[in-house]
Amino acid sequence: MPYFSGGKSDSFGPLARYLPPTPEGIARAFLAEHIRAGAWVLDPFGACPRFSVEMARAGARVLVTASNPINRFLLDLAAHPPTLADLQAALAELSAARKEDDRLETHLQALYLTQCLQCKRELPAESFLWDSRSGRLTGKIYNCTCGAGGEQPATAEDEQLAAQWSRADALHRSRALGRIAPPEDPHRPIAQEALAFYPPRAVYALGTLINRLDAIQTSKERRRCILALLLWAFDAVNSLWPHPIERPRPRQLILPSVFRENNVWMALEAAVKALHTEHPPIAHTLWPEEPPESGGLCIYEGPLRNLAAELHEIPFRAVMGVLPRPNQAFWTLSALWAGWLWGYEAVGPFKRVLGRRRYDWNWHAEALQALFTHLTKHLPAGVPFFGLLTEPEPGFISAVLHAAGQAGLDLSGLALRGEQEPLQIHWKTAKNWRRARHPLHPHRTHNILRQILATRGTPLPYIHLHALALSAFAVQGVAPAPNETLAAYDTAIHTALQNPEFTDLENRSTPETGTWALSQWKNLGMFEPMPEP
Repeated sequence: MPYFSGGKSDSFGPLARYLPPTPEGIARAFLAEHIRAGAWVLDPFGACPRFSVEMARAGARVLVTASNPINRFLLDLAAHPPTLADLQAALAELSAARKEDDRLETHLQALYLTQCLQCKRELPAESFLWDSRSGRLTGKIYNCTCGAGGEQPATAEDEQLAAQWSRADALHRSRALGRIAPPEDPHRPIAQEALAFYPPRAVYALGTLINRLDAIQTSKERRRCILALLLWAFDAVNSLWPHPIERPRPRQLILPSVFRENNVWMALEAAVKALHTEHPPIAHTLWPEEPPESGGLCIYEGPLRNLAAELHEIPFRAVMGVLPRPNQAFWTLSALWAGWLWGYEAVGPFKRVLGRRRYDWNWHAEALQALFTHLTKHLPAGVPFFGLLTEPEPGFISAVLHAAGQAGLDLSGLALRGEQEPLQIHWKTAKNWRRARHPLHPHRTHNILRQILATRGTPLPYIHLHALALSAFAVQGVAPAPNETLAAYDTAIHTALQNPEFTDLENRSTPETGTWALSQWKNLGMFEPMPEP
């Protein structure tokens, strides 16, 4: 199975730290080889707006489902990128808005005033640094015109200014919660817990911006740009930015031991450059309006299950998408951000994500199986399905391949390259299928692993061995018993690897970190095992 190469992943676009890091060009390469221009393609996940839009730019008519209001907005921004002039004008409108007797920019910058330790000049800090364990303000980052700056210790005056916002915090948080969940909403306590990942000063600043948003009278496009700037700031000023790591990829709401409290206004200024791209706009519509035959994007505002019964009405030539992975941080914060941008009515059914605290691979497999089942039930047999699995790890691979097999998708190939590069999975929809009948027998697993290594003829990192084993299980109809979890796959593979027929060249303490080979290769002089650490 060929591996479709792509360019670099976008790690600096809007909310990129939460989205799958997808190399540019892969979608275009697959379409060029398999699908004619103007054909319909279904993206049932909507997990990576850039991937969906790339398909549309390549000439496909893409129907993408998106139940997350923030993902829908990201799709809109990717399909119709704001111009630099409109973004700058939107920032200027925010800056000129009034807060009592001050311009809004002046008022918000004053929240972060500090003193240069060298020239004693007063200036806004870029960030303050907090120790989450002690709750103390420990440092600040600024750049003064005198040449001094960088990371410096916080002063007593910095602590006093921060304490001022802590004293009025309850009122500001109550107002911020009102746009997400009214007082009688059962989700309000959970939204309140999520809001705790915003420092008091940020809660006040964001609330001030949101209030001004409601009062600004401007064009539809200018308002869209203001919303885009605010969304960037919503993420930039939460407490999920560890110091000194600058580009984390949070998946759970866990406070870093030291976090940055970033300046809200400076985040808005940074958003202008970050949101601007040179890509031309493409045609995009909302379901049921169809995009033109020359290609474009059609966004369905909801989950696939609500659209499933109508899928047979469109002659889809392929299903393509980036497979989602559980991300409690992004999904929870998306509910907050959607409420702040459009009001609590806009959050709608997506608010249910607030009620779920943990997402394990077994839960994810069940969710994916339900989605895949809609495809096998409502699409004709033989439709190719190209799935991209980014940031591969054993649990993610097991969840995806197990769910697809149980839903009746026929696995036709799996392509892999580097350990950190995306897995490319090829399925076809099927109608006449049966659920897996064969148990995870140790002897069968042992034979599968041996055959994989013998066929490849080279040592494999565990992640590749695991992926190829799960692929073989799917093809042969092997799966855990109904009362077993996905961990049964790991147990079967780990147990088989304990056989002397296999060897870990790196002598690692756990199988998942090793590089695996057939022991007999040592006698053939094919490798020299590394010494034990």
